[in-house]
Amino acid sequence: MNSKSIKIILIELSIVLISILLLNTIDIGEYIPNCFFYEATGLQCPSCGGTRCVVNMLHGNFKEAFLFHPIFFIAIAYLVLVNIIYLVNLNRKNGIAKWIYPKPYYAIIFAIILIIFGIARNIL
Repeated sequence: MNSKSIKIILIELSIVLISILLLNTIDIGEYIPNCFFYEATGLQCPSCGGTRCVVNMLHGNFKEAFLFHPIFFIAIAYLVLVNIIYLVNLNRKNGIAKWIYPKPYYAIIFAIILIIFGIARNIL
């Protein structure tokens, strides 16, 4: 392993460990602001539940995280997978699964899916 990949791995592990430690020592619920869109309209915005999803994932409650916001859960799982593949490819001449790397149009697709999800969750 080269020094660049070791530094990246150490930085990422440090961020995750600090996040987990902070979530287990303080009550994050009092620091999260209420959703302005929900307070103004009474409807859930497309990202409502996203913060609770991330908090539950860091606590290891993956089922609850998925139930709070399935789109964010899948997006975070995808980004973790891409990150792992990137770190593996740092140490290989012929990279594996490069097709999974994010493309610019993925952001547009994600935004469209998120808007459709936001509309659907308020209709149903």
